[in-house]
This record gives sequence, C-alpha cells and structure tokens, in this order.
Amino acid sequence: MALLGALTSWWQRGRTPVVTPREASTAPPRAVAVTITASAVDRNWASALIELAYEGQPTPLSSEATASIRETVEKTLVRFAETPQRLPRRPQLLPQLLSTLNDDEASGREIAGVIARDPALAAHLLRLANSALYRTQPAPIENLDRAVALVGTEGLRQLVAMAVMQPVMRMDGGALAALPDLIWDHTQRTALAAAQFAKTVEREDAFAAQLLALLQGLGAILVAQALRDACAQHGGLPDAGSAAHLLQDASPRLGRAVAREWGLSERLLQGLDDQAIDDTAHMTGLGRALAAAAPHASAAMASARIADAA
Repeated sequence: MALLGALTSWWQRGRTPVVTPREASTAPPRAVAVTITASAVDRNWASALIELAYEGQPTPLSSEATASIRETVEKTLVRFAETPQRLPRRPQLLPQLLSTLNDDEASGREIAGVIARDPALAAHLLRLANSALYRTQPAPIENLDRAVALVGTEGLRQLVAMAVMQPVMRMDGGALAALPDLIWDHTQRTALAAAQFAKTVEREDAFAAQLLALLQGLGAILVAQALRDACAQHGGLPDAGSAAHLLQDASPRLGRAVAREWGLSERLLQGLDDQAIDDTAHMTGLGRALAAAAPHASAAMASARIADAA
C-alpha cells in the first residue's frame, strides 16, 4: 500500500489507535507531533481513506458507470449545499461549550455546568471518565465536575468532536460501510494535528483549527452518504481515483456550507475555501493548518494499518 507523502509544512463569530464512533467514548486519540512546514505538503489526503475503504470490495465498475456515479453524487451534493434544511443541524450547546473550553478563566465546574444541560453529552462524558483509559479506582465516576477534571483537555475536545459528528455518522450497510468510521478516525487525527500546527507554526487559534477539521469531516460524511446511495443505485463502486477525487474536492465545500448555515465566522469559511487553493502560500494561517494536517492524518492511518498487518 502506497502511503501518502509525509507532512512537509474554534469558535468565533469573529502508533495512535484507530478510533471508531462506537469506541470513541473509551479511546480518545493522542496528540500528534507536527514539526515541519506546509509549503510542500502532499495535499491529497482522501486517497488513503478510499484505499482502506475499498479493501475486500468487488472490482470497481467500468469508466462509463463510474462517470454516471460521479454525476449522481455531484447532483446530490449540490442539493445538500443549496438546501440548508438537508445539512446537519448545529448542536444546540456548541457555541457555549466551545466558548467555555476556549476561556482560560473557566473552571471545571463551569464546563461541567454547560455539559449537564445536554443529557446525551453528559452521558458520553461519564462513559469516557469510567473507561479503562481514565478510571483509576473501583468506584464509578458519577459526578460531572470530577469527570471533567479526570478526562482533561483532550478528552473534552473529543467530546466536542462527538457532539458535532455523531448525529450524522451512522451509515449502515452498503459497499462503503467502513468509510464513516475511517472518516471519524481521520477527522480526530486531523483536528489534533491542525490545532498543534495552528498554535505552534501559524500562531493561530488552536480551537478554530480543530473546528475547521471537524467541519471538513462533516462534509466528508455527507460525501460518503451520497457515494453510498449512488453505488446502490448503480450496482457497484466507482474507480478508487474518482471516489477519492469526490471526497477530496467536495468535503471542504460541504463543510463550508455547514459553517455558513451554522453562522460561523468568515475566518472559518475562508479556511475551508483555502482547501481549493494549490499554493499554500496564498492560504490563511487556518487554511494552511488544515491543509497540512489532513494528509498527515491519512498517512498515519495507513502506517498504523500496515503495522497491524505486519
């Protein structure tokens, strides 16, 4: 399996383990070291995901059938982008939660107070705190304040990722059933790497870079759903290159449509627009952070799969 080239370069209205949505409450990803510049980064991050998703699948359809699938998918994605009610809804507590997490003065009790307003989010936090990764004593953790202190910053960031991504993650059945879990894993890795790159290289807001990665991941899930439906309609898979091109090109555009519908800042919209630019020198700092982190995450996933198979 050919790896992608190695990496070479939140809210403002102003070996890591492979993690699936089902495992997310027990295994948050670890931070990723990002130490090099984005100027010559291999921008193609989608090929590795499609290659993993195609493992064990039937031979792709002919070029003619592939072209039909691409046309079907593109029409579906246009409807997503042009019809706001078809886009994922913003989690109700996302603004308050992101604002509180981004406030250095906010206490654990204040963070817990925001989470407590969403029963599902509170349940996720308690499940995470009681997982083997965090629990240090036999007695269960049942207090949200204590759970916040126990899981720390990375655990809370994962909780935000779950709040944003999980409502649209499910995609049962079909030839591409593995793709949503791969996108979830890739999005978490990308968010961590983008945050570190934004903070240490671009001197940008790490939380904004994380949210940018989550928005692109949401777009990728919408692409995966459109691909699944088109494959079912046409009775097979498009060639891998075409599927990767759709994922690479449409994910940030759909992420931008979500960001616009959610009323997010122009900085975030521009960071997603930047993903269509070939020269990273012409991107904003947030755009470069995402452009650098996404292929890095894909390469890390492919490396982990090779290591597991060895």
